[in-house]
Amino acid sequence: MANPVRTKILLVDDHRIVRQGVRLILEQTADMTVVGEAADAAEALAKAVEFQPDIVVMDIHLPAIDGIDACRRILAAQPAARVIVLSSDSGREVAERALQSGASGYVVKEAAGDELVRAIHTVLAGRLYLCPEITTELIRVRGMQEVPRSSSELTDRDRELIRLIAAGLRNKEIAEHLGLSVKAVEANRSRVMARLGCSSAAELVRYAVRTGIAPP
Repeated sequence: MANPVRTKILLVDDHRIVRQGVRLILEQTADMTVVGEAADAAEALAKAVEFQPDIVVMDIHLPAIDGIDACRRILAAQPAARVIVLSSDSGREVAERALQSGASGYVVKEAAGDELVRAIHTVLAGRLYLCPEITTELIRVRGMQEVPRSSSELTDRDRELIRLIAAGLRNKEIAEHLGLSVKAVEANRSRVMARLGCSSAAELVRYAVRTGIAPP
């Protein structure tokens, strides 16, 4: 039986312990392999040319040349590569700069793990991936919270999800109630919150009470 094709990943971070942790996470995934590591932009560019990775997981804060500029240089040399920024920064400005430099994904380090794996699969499928923290911030700051906030424009499933959140149920309990996976609940929850411009569960509950979706 032929071995499955694995996604080749290059890790770029100036902290060795971070690289080791991310490597451990990714190499537990059957379809991924870490082909190289780099501690700065120059090393990252050299290894991107040498190993021709499918995905470059890139930190922003690198010595000498930051991850934004490193992203541009790597994509200029290896256009087929896709860069996912993995950063401690959750601010809108940094995320926007990363996307403008050509990055295909942005994940905050505190959410690394299963979310980074999802980001890689999403980017490989040709889609942009932004973690929920960044998505919500971008929508709020850009004024997209003006996207219809009327409860009448939510689907019945959206309204039921909001009612269950307002009732204090956890994602696992909501998943059992709706017959969905926990990941599907998390995705729908993030989508509904972003649509309504709510940055926290508490804000979503207040919206639910104010609009009559949930009892006070």
